Amino acid sequence: ESLSMMQSLLVASRWRLHSSKQLNACPGGAVRCRGTAMRLEAAPLRHLPSATRRRLCQQVAVGCVAVACRSPARRFFRTRRGSLTQGASPSDRPVGLYIFSDRNFKPLRDQFVESVIDEGFDLRESFVEDLAVDKGRTAGGVPVYTFKTKLLLAALEQATPGEILVISDVDVQFLGEVLPVIHESIDGLDMCFQREFTELGVNIGFVAVRRTDASLRFWQQVWDELPSGRHDQRIVNNLLYGNASSELNMQWALFPPEVWASSQAYDGDGVPDKIVVHHANWIIRDTDGSRGIDPSDPSAKLDQLAAVRHAVKAGSLADKQQLSRNIQEDPDIEVYHRRTFGDLRKGPEWVVLPEGHPARPGGSRRAKLANKKK
Repeated sequence: ESLSMMQSLLVASRWRLHSSKQLNACPGGAVRCRGTAMRLEAAPLRHLPSATRRRLCQQVAVGCVAVACRSPARRFFRTRRGSLTQGASPSDRPVGLYIFSDRNFKPLRDQFVESVIDEGFDLRESFVEDLAVDKGRTAGGVPVYTFKTKLLLAALEQATPGEILVISDVDVQFLGEVLPVIHESIDGLDMCFQREFTELGVNIGFVAVRRTDASLRFWQQVWDELPSGRHDQRIVNNLLYGNASSELNMQWALFPPEVWASSQAYDGDGVPDKIVVHHANWIIRDTDGSRGIDPSDPSAKLDQLAAVRHAVKAGSLADKQQLSRNIQEDPDIEVYHRRTFGDLRKGPEWVVLPEGHPARPGGSRRAKLANKKK
């Protein structure tokens, strides 16, 4: 059904559909949807009508299983779960690792795939020629939020009960084996998230999810709130720190700091000694605004990924400390912290936090600023 819808959209938009037999003759990548290899070519998505673009992105998210690339399958990709013996323990089963990208993110995608260390991951990759990134919005805006959430919902719906999967952004690299950390952290839980800051907040750039009724209902709630236009990560934090998790009887936790996002440098101890994951979620913008603002330009993130990788591999404490200091001293991160997890946070009350916590009340940011001026 998804494939039929996609074909109709492609025909209506003058896109060309290549069958799996034609794939070898087609340069570039191809999306394999439920066993049929497809390559999207011609005009990029941003030239399509907005309604058509949204429908196409949703259908690709539903139907995509993997991206066929020129590179051969790497050694760490295990066979799919159908070949497993029944009764295998959860830690013995391959964990689906879901990522998505477009042509602008290909350099980030390539470094992500190259960095995978764990042999227990089963890569499930979705590729769209152009995700129609909104250059003025955090993390690419609504088109990216929509695609990612739909991809995760489709993965959960197709998973077996109790199965664990991981969805990751591609501005992530692996610096050690992370599956043991994942299995330990999500044991007995529905979900486990990367930390945004060391003490508070979740980052949805690296998430482990167990297929349960609670996790499905939670991400359906996220999907239902996306039309508001709010950042998907803000929606997730509001639900987790509000009443939603208890109403759904959903159990969740945060990964240890070794699953590190660079924003954690603000209130943490810097690059962890036993770091296994690095997410380049916080980059320092050039003072003239030439780099670090456009989410479709990955160059600043690639620079940070390379710098952290070099410091960790070289065992250079000085380099790791300098990287952390640069982030801590960035005036933008203090503003971001206050607006999202501090005294200037707007939105619903976070009842999970203790009374008196500056981030608990929420409300109107304008009113908060007015009160401070008084």
